[in-house]
Amino acid sequence: MKKFFVPVAVFLLLFGLQGCGNDDNGSKNVDPSEVLSYVGLAVGNVWTYDVHVDSASLQGGVEVVRVDDTYKDGVDAYEVEIRQNSLLVSTRWYQATSDGLFLLGEKAQEGSTVVERTFINPIRIIPYPMEDDRGIAVQTWSTESELEQGGTETHRFDNAGKSDYLVPAGTFSAYHLVHTRTDTENKSEQYDEYFSPKNWFVEFELPEGDVWKLSQPQ
Repeated sequence: MKKFFVPVAVFLLLFGLQGCGNDDNGSKNVDPSEVLSYVGLAVGNVWTYDVHVDSASLQGGVEVVRVDDTYKDGVDAYEVEIRQNSLLVSTRWYQATSDGLFLLGEKAQEGSTVVERTFINPIRIIPYPMEDDRGIAVQTWSTESELEQGGTETHRFDNAGKSDYLVPAGTFSAYHLVHTRTDTENKSEQYDEYFSPKNWFVEFELPEGDVWKLSQPQ
């Protein structure tokens, strides 16, 4: 994980004058359905992953199970279940707006405990669009949010660039996002996530260090 920090820092220093921190790419008045199509979210979508945990190889699955209009008032929340060897390890609720994809909250199995997090200010996961009309990508964005359960979390994303990535399902053009989460106790974890437009995440970590690689696309 740490090996990615220096290249990302160098990338931001070299190109920071061209849109660093710029997350306003003229996405106002965009229909949320356009954003949903861009990230690849639709009810019924299922992705299968090979999950590498130390030396073990497990099977993982991500499924968009429904639109939950009761999770947050006035919001169509896309409920996504994440399973490992058929066991539910996390449920997340997402919202699409003209500005991108946001995480509203999650319920996660962490060890022997189920932890719930509901963000008062939704966490921006993917800005829309990722690139402006000049082809310049958003390089970094972050959200600090209080939780209904108490405390504050900060989620920062650094874009390390777009390349072709090989996973068991094939080769995909994806953005390498370095996601740094600082929790309510001010402890940080860092995740490598590879977002492929219209294909969701072709590779990600959950939890930190456990690598999920797409083996069967939607």
